[in-house]
Amino acid sequence: MRLEPQIDHVAERLCEVLAAEERLYVEFRALLQRERECMVALQSERLEELVREKATLAEEGRLLEETRVAVSQELARLLGLDPAGVTLSRICDHLRGGAPALRAAHTRLVALLGAVRELLDANRVFAGDATLQVRGALRVLGRMLPVDATLPTRPGGVGRSPRPRTGRLVRESA
Repeated sequence: MRLEPQIDHVAERLCEVLAAEERLYVEFRALLQRERECMVALQSERLEELVREKATLAEEGRLLEETRVAVSQELARLLGLDPAGVTLSRICDHLRGGAPALRAAHTRLVALLGAVRELLDANRVFAGDATLQVRGALRVLGRMLPVDATLPTRPGGVGRSPRPRTGRLVRESA
């Protein structure tokens, strides 16, 4: 039995999976850029939506990765390679003509993953810095409150404690 048609078919399936992963990571990259914009603009509701979208995309990515691994292992077996730990580069080296479409898809995906990692890291650092600034501001505000100060229990003044005798910040905001 000739394996070339079967190998070509599985290689084509692998290209399709890589293209789907590429589309997913392009969408993920755009989502991370929107996330950064929301953090800068302090849009917490929109940020919560983006977190849910990120979780959905992460699950899709996990499923696509599982599919890519399975198809890669199938192709490795057909090529006579050990499927355990096989890489796309190694598969391309063993395909007829060097599999230019597969190599190009692999190269694009690697570059895209690098960009996504950079955005993830940048957003993580930005969120961490912002958290430190908020904590610092809360510490400063906490030191300005008098020891016996109580804060309002409900907006609009109903249930508010009387004005404290000390604490300029609390007096001015009351």
